[in-house]
Formats: sequence, structure tokens, C-alpha cells
Amino acid sequence: MICKVLKNIDIDDRYFFLKTDFEVEPKAGQFYMLRSWENYPTLSRPISIYNVEDGLEFLVEERGVGTNLLRNLKEGDLIKVYGPYGNSFDIDVDKVTLVGGGVGTAPMYLTAKKIKEKNRDAKVKLYLGLDETTKLDEMFYDLEKLGVEIFVKRGGFITDIIDFKEEKLIYACGPEAMLENITKLSLKENSTCYVSLDTKMACGVGACLGCTCKTKNGNKRTCKEGPIFLGSDIYE
Repeated sequence: MICKVLKNIDIDDRYFFLKTDFEVEPKAGQFYMLRSWENYPTLSRPISIYNVEDGLEFLVEERGVGTNLLRNLKEGDLIKVYGPYGNSFDIDVDKVTLVGGGVGTAPMYLTAKKIKEKNRDAKVKLYLGLDETTKLDEMFYDLEKLGVEIFVKRGGFITDIIDFKEEKLIYACGPEAMLENITKLSLKENSTCYVSLDTKMACGVGACLGCTCKTKNGNKRTCKEGPIFLGSDIYE
């Protein structure tokens, strides 16, 4: 789908906010493949959905050539948007703890929003693990108007401020070390943890097997069977 860029705003040195006019209704935790170039780089970039409000919204971390090209798009420029891809977080819950690290915070915005839209009485906590200089947290505080509790940890380990005895259902997205740690701490308290993997992808539709990950039930394609898995199926 060829779309138009509505906004492209720097959040800080690493992250930017990109909005397109593609009006769809994806599920929480899904992603799109984005590209604004013809030949090089070869692969599109998998980007999680941050929000849907009169168009698709993304929070993107500049990591290399592809994301640099996305960052330099101007209002009115054209961008190719493919998707949505992947499975999703269950939003029919009464109580849940969301944990995001770095750019892994992005899908937690739409997840929290959809949970509260489904059940405004649902108890939702959102933990953001960020570095000392980023302003990413500013993109989440309006969720407090919906009744979402927000906790921010700058530097160190986000797990230091989470009471795993209290949190019995956890959705997490971020660096692999964080996901593994959260899963293991959850298991100690007999809690259920789902993790969204940030795996390098090529096609986004499961054909190339480039994003295959190991699970207790055999190899799975992150873009097709994932990106969301039961944490205990990934980390022992």
C-alpha cells in the first residue's frame, strides 16, 4: 500500500514519530513492513504499531540506512506500508502489566489503549525502561487519562521496580536480555508472561524463514507465528 506521510517528528537523537494516512484497524502488538526506497537497502523495515488515530502511527529508532531514510521523509512524501503482520496481545483482560524497553515501548501504547477501550475498568500498569536521555516517555503520559498507571525507570534494569509477586499477567517487548529476565522472574512467582520478540526480518510473511526462533515446540517464524510468544516457550 502506497501511503502519504502526514507527520515525521524527531523525539530525540535516537527516536522519531512517523504518521501515515493509511487508515486501518490493526490488532495490538502487530507490525508493518515499511520502505520509502526502491532498490537499496534491499529489505523493508519491520516496525511495530504505536497508535491508530486518523492514520497509522509509529515510534521508530534510527538504527541504520533504512531507518535513516524513513527519518528523513517529509510531510507529503510517499511511503510503502505492508501489513499488518503477526499475532497480537489478548486485550480481553481485567488486569495486566505491560513492560517496554527502548523502542519496545512502542506497541505498548496501542495495547494499553485497546485494553481500556475494551474494558475501561481493567487495571493496566505500564512500565517503561529507558536510557537517561531519551524523551520517549513523553509519548505515553496521555494514557493516564484512560486510567493507565505509568512507571518510568531510566538506566539500570526495569525489573528492579516491578513486584513480580503482585503482577500475575505480563506483556513485554524490548531487548532480549530484558525479556529473558522478565520471563524467569515471572516463572518464579507462577506468573504468566508473554513476550514480543524483536527479531531481524526479511519478508514479513513467513516465506524466507529468516526470522526463525527456537521454542519448546520447535522452530517458529517470528513474523508469522509471532512476534508474541509465551515467555516460557522461549526462555527456560
